[in-house]
Amino acid sequence: MDNQKRGNVRMHNLIANPPYNMRWQPPALAGFMPKYSGYTIPPEQNANYAFILSGLEFADSRAVFLLPNGVLSSGIKEEQEIRQQLIQQNLLLAVITLPSNMFESTNIPTCLLIFDKRKDTRKIAMMDLKEHCKEEVRDQRGQFGGNSHTGRTYHKTVNVIPDDVMYRCVDLLKSKQDEPNLCKWIMPEEIAKLDYNLVPRRYLETEIGEKHRSFEDIANDYNRIIREKNAIKIRMNRTAAKRLGYDCMSIDEPDLSASFGVVGQKVLKEDNISFGADDGIKIQISTKDGIHPLILDFLNHWKQMIMHLNNEENRYLAEFRDALLPELMSGRIEVNDNERFD
Repeated sequence: MDNQKRGNVRMHNLIANPPYNMRWQPPALAGFMPKYSGYTIPPEQNANYAFILSGLEFADSRAVFLLPNGVLSSGIKEEQEIRQQLIQQNLLLAVITLPSNMFESTNIPTCLLIFDKRKDTRKIAMMDLKEHCKEEVRDQRGQFGGNSHTGRTYHKTVNVIPDDVMYRCVDLLKSKQDEPNLCKWIMPEEIAKLDYNLVPRRYLETEIGEKHRSFEDIANDYNRIIREKNAIKIRMNRTAAKRLGYDCMSIDEPDLSASFGVVGQKVLKEDNISFGADDGIKIQISTKDGIHPLILDFLNHWKQMIMHLNNEENRYLAEFRDALLPELMSGRIEVNDNERFD
């Protein structure tokens, strides 16, 4: 950290891994705040770009954000406008998509957005590392449940980026060179043609004559993704879903059975959220592979909340005790025999 300006902490470089896809409430005067000057106010249903704009306000040079891949191509009008504005102001240096299953607690695919306020080029580096990872088995102890879980060590396979690949990426960022199927530097005008979609794979060159994978492998990977999406099914009240911004997730997916059937492959149908008139929210877990990472995240937050509330409960009980004892000792409050504590 360098110094303080106007009471705000300033940083030369910033690295952030903010919470993903959170709802937020924009300040009433957000349009007059410096961090949003020249930008569309991020939508209430998702704070991803609110975190980005807040981070950019504090960084004097570079800012790196680890976020879900949805930030690259979401169809939300406000987010698309912010992507356009960030590019027009020449702040975005690189977009790097990472493989899924890189973290022990979640398998959500993520990306790195690298911003540089001192860029010396208008070009933007598009990198895709999904095919440049390797698997690594890690040991993880159970966190919840009885002794059969907490006393057990689970072997979890995660994807990692090898050191040599990371060094290549750093060299490509420094030299501003392209590398087939890994990195391509593109002009903002090319991104504008694709409505400011920032998914690197849309821009990377494919080697001439490269053979595609087998249809069976593609179908297997597709079905794996659908199984992961269907592992948790949520049913909620339609009015509540609209208020929370979840109604947009109920999109009729096309039936791809016929398309995959042409090449002799069968695929699953997506089924992970539904709405009705009944009150409340119902969560159905269909996976048999231990506790789903999303449930682990929920349990972690629930545990933290209960611990916080326990502390608050103890604080109020102590306050009640300290207020009651003097009254009892002075005789100002008397306890009848039938009111005495055991």
